[in-house]
Amino acid sequence: GSSGINAEWPLRPGVKVRADVEVLCYAYEGIDAVKAALRAGLKLATEEVPLKINLIAPPIYVISVTLFNEEKGVEAVRASMEAIKNSIEASKGTFNVKLDPKVVTEREDQKLQEELEQRERDMMEKDGDEDSEDEESEDDEEEESDENEV
Repeated sequence: GSSGINAEWPLRPGVKVRADVEVLCYAYEGIDAVKAALRAGLKLATEEVPLKINLIAPPIYVISVTLFNEEKGVEAVRASMEAIKNSIEASKGTFNVKLDPKVVTEREDQKLQEELEQRERDMMEKDGDEDSEDEESEDDEEEESDENEV
């Protein structure tokens, strides 16, 4: 086969579409449910549509794809979000969109990445080296009081 390098084709940089989503599941098998949901989202990746899912910091993940066709990219990311949402909700988990699919330039993407890394560093420094192994269960849902009757 030819090496696929065509002199007439100016190498257009692809556009990158990214969306940030929150995927949570507090059930006993929660981590597996989240992994399964992300796998469902990645199943839609093909050679033409190289979807990627990266963890920013639990529970936030970035779904991104770099394509030459912006609309196709947005569609692919949306489809992936849909698959993740359906999967995690079937496992009684939660799916939230933090950042709708949008086209980012390399520079914007770099900036977002740096901000995230900065935030992570800040969090590291705050945490120090304590083990946060103890799971605090937050079962203090207050009952609605019936004082505000109309």
